[in-house]
Amino acid sequence: MSSQRISRIAPRESATLHREHVPDKPLQRPRGRFLLDRGASLPLILPATILVLIFLVGPFGYMTYTAMTDLSYANPDQNGAFVGLDNFRHLVRNDPIFWHSFWLTIRFVLVAVGLEFVFGFAIAWLIWRFVERQRLLTTLFLVPMMLAPVAVGLIWRLLLQGDFGMVTHYLHKVGLLSQSSAVFSSPSLVMPTIIAIDVWQWTPFVTLIILAGLMSLPKPPFEAATMDGAGPWRQFVDILLPLLRPIIALVLLLRAIDAFKEFDKVFILTGGGPGTISELLSIYAYRVNFKNWDLGYGAAVAFMVYLVVLIMCSVFYKAVYWKSAGAAGR
Repeated sequence: MSSQRISRIAPRESATLHREHVPDKPLQRPRGRFLLDRGASLPLILPATILVLIFLVGPFGYMTYTAMTDLSYANPDQNGAFVGLDNFRHLVRNDPIFWHSFWLTIRFVLVAVGLEFVFGFAIAWLIWRFVERQRLLTTLFLVPMMLAPVAVGLIWRLLLQGDFGMVTHYLHKVGLLSQSSAVFSSPSLVMPTIIAIDVWQWTPFVTLIILAGLMSLPKPPFEAATMDGAGPWRQFVDILLPLLRPIIALVLLLRAIDAFKEFDKVFILTGGGPGTISELLSIYAYRVNFKNWDLGYGAAVAFMVYLVVLIMCSVFYKAVYWKSAGAAGR
């Protein structure tokens, strides 16, 4: 019996000794990694870098420089002399129209994006909970988003036209609008109408993004909460919202940036009127640059738009990702 055990053990030991004496093969690096180590990555990223420099960094640098000059095509005495920060000082201290447009834009962003988020989240949650076949609905939601903003402005301008607009006709018929008035000539109705049109166009975008986030949520946390006796409201507040926080932040950031730069629809619908009732910051920058031809001062206005958008991105980043990192550290 001992000889049989030795015969069974001996091959294993010899195989082990054989494996120990076989020299290890050197690890082969992937060929792509070898090229990157040899510096071949620079030609690969060079075309994209050149495009970024031409179409982003170049125009931004030129705008920044122009904002520090007195360049104006309407005044021959202002031929682009360097004035430093004078345009920004005048913009901040002595331009009430700029501040009117700025705060009007802030109110527009807060109300429009807030309504889009509330309606979009509610619709996405209802579809997620109660609708099994979601493809048809998601396809229909794409229709307003696929329309160009100029087309949306033209469509609603015709629908709300004072004399023969279909929506205006029914508003007159049910008594919500007097016969002698039109929507875009009434100062109290212009901005609510523009906000309603923006909500109509971009609520489906919020719905689709939130719905995608809801469909990707893991099921075990909800099942464990149900077993522990947590009701639907506690699951919504303590599980669903924290898991969706990055998605919510992304949606709000994208919509806030886009709404702050809103130009096309407002320009087609009202042109900033009546008076300056609907003159958002982008409309004001357009008027200064391409109607007054005060390019130096208009560049300073455009720079302020960029600065506000940059601050918004920084605030959202700190509010979401820093909190997520702190929670992960704990």
